[in-house]
Amino acid sequence: MDYQVWIKEEFDERYTKVDCGDLPAAKREIDKAVRAGREPILTLAIPYELSIKTGEPGSEVKKRETKSSKDTRPESESEVRLGDTPPVQELDK
Repeated sequence: MDYQVWIKEEFDERYTKVDCGDLPAAKREIDKAVRAGREPILTLAIPYELSIKTGEPGSEVKKRETKSSKDTRPESESEVRLGDTPPVQELDK
């Protein structure tokens, strides 16, 4: 197992990481840090796999075909404009 000893720097809030291959090596690093007046933290590297699924169970998106409109008005021949483009002058008349 891989052990990491995190040693707090003397004058700021940063930590320095020392990788140790086994527990006796980690104990030696902790002993050195404590004798130097530093604050060590021991962590253990554990491999893991992260799998994230969003949504609620059974809430899959279903593809549907578009349905025709039941509106009785005739279709317009004008094109749809983007909101950032200036208005067409013909339509202002």
